[in-house]
Amino acid sequence: MKAIQWFTVLSALFFLGSILYFEIGTLLYMIPVVILTALYALPIFPRGKSLRNVARIKIYIIGLVWAIATVVVPSAVAEADFTLALWVETLQRFLFIVVVMLPFEIRDLQYDDTSLQTIPQLIGITNTKIFGSALMIIFLLLTLLKSQIELHEIYSTLLITILILLFLWNAKKRQSEYYCSFWVESVPLFWLVIYIALL
Repeated sequence: MKAIQWFTVLSALFFLGSILYFEIGTLLYMIPVVILTALYALPIFPRGKSLRNVARIKIYIIGLVWAIATVVVPSAVAEADFTLALWVETLQRFLFIVVVMLPFEIRDLQYDDTSLQTIPQLIGITNTKIFGSALMIIFLLLTLLKSQIELHEIYSTLLITILILLFLWNAKKRQSEYYCSFWVESVPLFWLVIYIALL
């Protein structure tokens, strides 16, 4: 935990230093992300709790922050039109992050307090995998709602869906130290490599 705390402090310092290079409009768009991240990390609620410790919502907060930070904010800064395709991309990013988090939730069953009521705690490991699979099918089908889509995007989305499902269904309560911390964490990089390879 100390290593994580130090990394968080260093990341915060890096963020504060990078503010100098942002335009005011960009900073305004980042406010919701910063607030959610702070509420997630800092124990400002009663009994020293943060959003991370509030039952049932941790994984969704993470998905929301990622979706806003990686789709909504860059699109707003680029002054892109908020079309159906952009909202579909935002929802896809949210679903992607939620499902990628599930192997971590399964791994942490042996560590998490039962009061957190994580998805595996509530519905069990097998049902968590079924739930994640259903979300990934929705993630994949949402691609068809985009008005302008090229074949390489369809193929890359299909391949990353298969990859995530493989990681999800092979996740165990007791797993290799590097299963989540390296392989599952690498999924966004795999997606980038697949996307570039298919261009």
